[in-house]
Amino acid sequence: MVFNGHTIQDIDALDEATMNEITVMYADGLVGNRSLLNMQGTLIAGVFNYLRASNSQPYTIKSVLGSAYDYIYGIEKADPSDSLLSFMSQAPDFKMDRFQGK
Repeated sequence: MVFNGHTIQDIDALDEATMNEITVMYADGLVGNRSLLNMQGTLIAGVFNYLRASNSQPYTIKSVLGSAYDYIYGIEKADPSDSLLSFMSQAPDFKMDRFQGK
């Protein structure tokens, strides 16, 4: 970063959150590689969908990118208590009022 016109004092003045964001940007190839991967995944999915047989399942960007999809778009994790509640709600005679606080 010093070679970009910044001084050591400029770098020392950065807070930890900003420095972490800069580190992630460098690790991602300054965001360029990430957007390139996204663009190529979209293009490949489009070409594959054009060439696929009409009775086959369509390609999605998630199926093309694989684990890189989770890195780019993130995985939304469910709250364990929500997962448990949805599982229990499938039981016969389930009543939500039994689980309400008083």
